[in-house]
Amino acid sequence: MKFLILALSILIFLCSGRTEGADKLPAPFKIIPQPQQVELINGLGFRPENLKTLVLSNGAKRPVLGQFLSRLPIGKLSGKGSLSLTLDTALSLVSSSEGYVLTILSDKISIVSRGEAGLFYGCQSLEQLLEDAADSGKPVPCCKITDFPALAYRAVHFDVKHHLDHMNYYYESIDRLSRYKINAVVFEFEDKLRYQRQPLVGAPQAISIDEMAALTRYAHERHIEITPLVQGLGHATFILKHQEYAYLREIPWNKWAFCPLNEGTYQVLFDLYRDAIAATPGSKYLHIGGDEIGNIGLCPRCKPTADKEGVSSLGLYWLKRVCEFAQQNGRIPIFWDDMPLKEAEVFETTYDDSISAQVAEERWKANSSKLDELIQGFPNNCIYMRWNYSMARQPGNILALDWYKKHSLKAMAATATNGDTGMLFQSEERNNGVASSGIITIQSFAEIAAEKNCEGLLCTAWDDASPHIENFFRGFIAAAEYCWSPKGRSLDEFDTAWLQKEFGVSMPDYMDFVSQLRKGSELMYGAFYRKGTWMDSENELLALPRVEHWLKPVEGMENRKLDYDSILIDLPDPNSPGSWSAKYKDRLEKSRIEMGKYSNLLEKLEDLQNRSKRNRYYWQLSIALYNQQVTAPQLLLALEQCDTPDTKQRQKGIEAVHQALRNYNKAWANLQQTYAETRFVSNPVNYVPDRYFHFASQREDLSWMVQADEKIHEQILKWLKIE
Repeated sequence: MKFLILALSILIFLCSGRTEGADKLPAPFKIIPQPQQVELINGLGFRPENLKTLVLSNGAKRPVLGQFLSRLPIGKLSGKGSLSLTLDTALSLVSSSEGYVLTILSDKISIVSRGEAGLFYGCQSLEQLLEDAADSGKPVPCCKITDFPALAYRAVHFDVKHHLDHMNYYYESIDRLSRYKINAVVFEFEDKLRYQRQPLVGAPQAISIDEMAALTRYAHERHIEITPLVQGLGHATFILKHQEYAYLREIPWNKWAFCPLNEGTYQVLFDLYRDAIAATPGSKYLHIGGDEIGNIGLCPRCKPTADKEGVSSLGLYWLKRVCEFAQQNGRIPIFWDDMPLKEAEVFETTYDDSISAQVAEERWKANSSKLDELIQGFPNNCIYMRWNYSMARQPGNILALDWYKKHSLKAMAATATNGDTGMLFQSEERNNGVASSGIITIQSFAEIAAEKNCEGLLCTAWDDASPHIENFFRGFIAAAEYCWSPKGRSLDEFDTAWLQKEFGVSMPDYMDFVSQLRKGSELMYGAFYRKGTWMDSENELLALPRVEHWLKPVEGMENRKLDYDSILIDLPDPNSPGSWSAKYKDRLEKSRIEMGKYSNLLEKLEDLQNRSKRNRYYWQLSIALYNQQVTAPQLLLALEQCDTPDTKQRQKGIEAVHQALRNYNKAWANLQQTYAETRFVSNPVNYVPDRYFHFASQREDLSWMVQADEKIHEQILKWLKIE
């Protein structure tokens, strides 16, 4: 039933209306995000080399321009070969200050907007068209584009809790995001900001306040706000891991949550907020977190209040304090909305596809008075971020957004781009053209956010498994596409446009190609676990290479290490030849399939890298990750060769094992080197780890990605000595 409901919601969604301007530009010209309206005009088209001057009219300022427009000198008169930018606050065609009208004639171009942001976005659209003209050798078609965003706040998420990238990569990322009209980045600092008021919290390698302020100003020039996110009551291990702050823990042995009634909690948090505000000058919001709190109402200070007034009263006290602080310091607070919905017993309806509309409505009706009572005490100066990382059409999710609107509370939506365990090859399963995960969820949430007049949308990108940011960019660009134009391109049309804009290439069967790569990723994830999967539900605490934070920690076991010896596969037994191969028959068959297609898929990746006109690093990273993931099936097949009574054949197998280990070492060294081009791949020796129950926090370098590989290699080397 769950899957039937999901399939029906997807089909309804995909059959919904399309933007008026969709696909009206002739091939090969495309703009991301899809413009709202495109009217073709008779004419020969405009050739990029004929653009000679930039004319600023009616108080317009020269915006930050890209490679084609930045070379233009300022001219005085609009005429042949000119690009004129005009501010017109009375522009009737577009009411948004981010909207614009771009008119391209055979001899000149004009952009008109009510605001500087609109002129900037008009220039971004023009840059993309000029890029297509340069790539194809064709003139830009004569047209009139009337364009504006559906959502005002179009944000993506930089979560750096487990890693840091080089500063130049953040600058480059700002440039890429602004090209697609993203106008906000929620930067989740945790310990990666060098706090001045609480210096112990900042990691040794953290970004300084001055460096972040410089990045913020750079982003502002490109009409992107950096919204700081500093986790508050829960998710506080980055602070409470230090013994100096242990007195602020709700539970002495648990680093997860602050005591909400300890005044020292607010002295620390407010200091962190002050530094985060200083690091993001000119920004409008302060994201205070506030999700998945748990583990409060337990200490001697809090328990009497929890027993008398309920645990929710403690969370509410914290929320009021931090919202007051934000308001006093000129920021609008944003917080995740799950806790009040959980207290009212309706949260499950917002994400569980198996809950029918009737059941959801009954549950909301039964609990609305409880939620109404709760919300009376909640601040009205904050924005409630309605998060859901699946399809947005769950009845409870819609009821929640309607409830916020009914009570005149401001809400934003939050969806997610998939950063699955460090691999670029994301799941985006399609059956008869229908996707069941991935970009479809982003599009769905953008559409519902626009329908419900939400303040905006955030596309989250969680660092739990610390994938490379390149893993997230396809999702980021999809968020840009659908936040601007929710009913724009189909998923296949989006992928075609994404490949063209990001790389200057085309590949009609791209998602089928990615699906083939993905199968190898899935094999790699579980190659060396006894159950054949790293997500085994029967033995979850042992089989997972991480222990998720929502699993309740056990006193005295919070620093427990995973016992890999108990969950990894065994090795061929010379006293029972053939039994190992029979035991692992299924994964060996999958390994043969993966190795059989390896050369073909690698050749396609290398061809994409060679053909790309820009952003070749994406394919470089793809190749490095793919070469890494095939080392697992190669080793399994080498071990199979050892599982024989034939002495000569077993010796060949041992040689194959040695070769597989050498290939692994080569691939792993290359992957680390590739990551290092944009990322710091290890923490400094004096870094205090928090062991955050996330995969990526278990090691101080990139080797968290290959813990199972390392352990099985250790066992193999011992086994080879016996052999």
